[in-house]
Amino acid sequence: MNNLSVTLAAQHQALVEALAEGKGVPAGRLLGLPELPDDDVWVDTAGAAALVRVNPKTITGWLARSGPKKQPFPSPHRLLYRLYWRRSVIETWLREKRPTAD
Repeated sequence: MNNLSVTLAAQHQALVEALAEGKGVPAGRLLGLPELPDDDVWVDTAGAAALVRVNPKTITGWLARSGPKKQPFPSPHRLLYRLYWRRSVIETWLREKRPTAD
């Protein structure tokens, strides 16, 4: 059996590097998640953190505190016991307000 275990920090770092270099962000399909229209993809906590350019723990902190205060981070969908957001929702949130550390 092939061990493909990836830590949250390693996944976050790979996504940050891909975004910084202007490369396509690696996005795979996951059996069990609903398909999204218009080439949208699901992002996990590492993906959301990479898009927002914060540490993944910042995302979990925002969720726990309903932060940032001026414009709370979008609520995740709980699918397969994990948290996911539509990439388009994160990008819309970013356009409306660039977050500051709260």
